[in-house]
Amino acid sequence: MDRRRFLGLTAGGLAAGPWVRGQEGDAPAGEPARDAFPSPYAARRERRGGLEIRVGGPRVVMRGPMFPNLARFGDGSIILFAQAVEEGGPLTAIRSEDSGWSWRPHTAGVDGMGLNTFHPSSGCAVSVHYETKPIPGSAGLRSTRRWESDDAWHTLRGPLEDGTLWLPEDQFKAEEKQWFHGNIIELPDGRLLAAMQGTHEPWVFRTFLTESLDRGKTWRFVSHIASLDKLDDPEGATKRGWTLWGPCEPNVAHAGGGQLVCVARLVNDDHNPLMAAPKERYHDLSYAIPGTGIHPGTLPADAYYEPGPPSAPLIISFSSDTGKTWTLVKPMDQARGCFPRMALGDGVLALTYGGLAYPRWGNCVTFSTDAGKTWSDEVLFAPFFTTGYTDIIATGAKEFVAVFDCTPPQPWKDHAAHWVGAVDIEIV
Repeated sequence: MDRRRFLGLTAGGLAAGPWVRGQEGDAPAGEPARDAFPSPYAARRERRGGLEIRVGGPRVVMRGPMFPNLARFGDGSIILFAQAVEEGGPLTAIRSEDSGWSWRPHTAGVDGMGLNTFHPSSGCAVSVHYETKPIPGSAGLRSTRRWESDDAWHTLRGPLEDGTLWLPEDQFKAEEKQWFHGNIIELPDGRLLAAMQGTHEPWVFRTFLTESLDRGKTWRFVSHIASLDKLDDPEGATKRGWTLWGPCEPNVAHAGGGQLVCVARLVNDDHNPLMAAPKERYHDLSYAIPGTGIHPGTLPADAYYEPGPPSAPLIISFSSDTGKTWTLVKPMDQARGCFPRMALGDGVLALTYGGLAYPRWGNCVTFSTDAGKTWSDEVLFAPFFTTGYTDIIATGAKEFVAVFDCTPPQPWKDHAAHWVGAVDIEIV
């Protein structure tokens, strides 16, 4: 599958001024000083309902790659993976030992996207490649690839190809795609759960849950999560002109007490996307892009496009029994676009997403204090043209670091123009 086919509001708070991340004084020896230079983007505070949110200024942490995702290890360090080039090219990576404040280069060590890199509470860290393949002569079994590390990703074993995924043959066709294209979490009893996506007819996706009892070596089906034929949308929020992949790019979080929350993407904005009418002039190329800068680059160079109508909503479902059964999936009120990612910090569930409109622009975060039942109004933390791929992890009590990419133009081939950014976000 061509990655672009699959991967597929208003700016504010931009000003000059430094942001000290709740700390002052000299940085430890060898670390960048935390108030050493003025950021081109100001930090700001936003109020959303009863939450006061401090949003740090975006800072550039990588130049050239895109599609970022994060992994955290038992020693507290973080690795940021990103695509060094488009369409399945090699990964590049950087590492932080101070909750995302400073970074240094690090060997990625894995193929694919770096998704599903996870460190359980005991044992080795594991990274599961997103692809699986049917095993000839073994009904329901598919092969997997993974890497393991005993020292927080400094040295690796792999790729290891002795793992398997079991899916019921009466519910999954061997010839269809079944991908680890979501995330992995650990339950208190040590089980690993993986939110996955697959096709049940050509290029129509659905999401499902699998579990591993041996730290990611073997996986087995648990339940179906979401599909287009089980979408609870009486108001037609998902039927406003966008082409839909079906539920894909799922992200699952454990909110405690066996309660799971799963958020997924629907939109296929590579096929007949909804667009605003072009203009002959532009005001700011942060919010306008020439036609040649939009995939596949065949629109006029002297026509300028701003982001169009809101993208299709993300969808959400819940389980109260650690994933055995799920509620009907529903569209979310504001959250939309691509690649939802969640992180839980001290009872606050944060959700990031991007590609708020087409051309893909903007990355937001929203918060829930009731295990995903209700969400705050969104906060725009990265007002840039983007792939829409974000990630977020908790770095402390109600403290988070989010990553995103800035990727104009959007056939995504001018990598010198691309960068990956990081933003510190805190509930104060």
